[in-house]
Amino acid sequence: MDYDAEEIAAVFGRAAATYDSVVPFFRRFGARLVELADLRRGDSVLDVGAGRGATLIPAAERVGPSGRVLGVDLSEEMVALLRAEIDQRGLANASVQRMDAEALEVEAGSFDVAASSFVLHLLPRPEAAIAELRRALRPGGRCAASVPTGAGQHWDFLRRLFRDFGPRAIRAMPMPVRPNFDLTPLLASGGFEVLNSVEEQMDFVFPDEQAWWDWAWSHGLRAMLELLSPSDLEELRRLALTEVAALRTSLGIPLVQSAMFMIARKPPLPVSRT
Repeated sequence: MDYDAEEIAAVFGRAAATYDSVVPFFRRFGARLVELADLRRGDSVLDVGAGRGATLIPAAERVGPSGRVLGVDLSEEMVALLRAEIDQRGLANASVQRMDAEALEVEAGSFDVAASSFVLHLLPRPEAAIAELRRALRPGGRCAASVPTGAGQHWDFLRRLFRDFGPRAIRAMPMPVRPNFDLTPLLASGGFEVLNSVEEQMDFVFPDEQAWWDWAWSHGLRAMLELLSPSDLEELRRLALTEVAALRTSLGIPLVQSAMFMIARKPPLPVSRT
């Protein structure tokens, strides 16, 4: 089916107020992407799908006052909240604008690095976004991207629940579900040379079952939850929290999430020979 970028943005707009507030999920993955991107002082960075600043904030700190970071997101709510965060932190080298990842309103060749953390697999046309990232980069510029590659096996129950409850949805999902999204062919077909790729996992802990349920509503998972009738939603909640409770340890409820990080390069201009 065809997916609408504005509708996807609206889902995240409704999640914006609590996005990444239960556990620092996106913040940790975003900070790791910045580390792997090896940003330098003075770099100009474009952060596509900036959300609440998981990548933008550490990138702005890394490039320093002589650098600049522009974050773009299609969600009005995300943009407003991130702009307030930038102002609160006094990040004079950072800014955010509402923009479509598949049609970036930036000058060609104006950035040293383009970053996208946990975004490309959610877009209607990820290949169009990759083409735009390449256009925005100067020759020899780097693209840093990450996508989730799965939670630990003890979360298989969630996949089963969504498989069982999916047919009960009142309408089609507003965003694509791509559980095995592969960045390699996407970057290669977009004209990038992959320099480095690494899969890593991170551990998170929820203090209790209610925290997990709050987290489920605070990101893209809510796209499915919003499609269930009140009775079906309550049934899913009950079944999910029973499973979640069974995972509890003395420290809380663990979540192990893995992600693929890739650093790629836009080919430099050929050296002229005279």
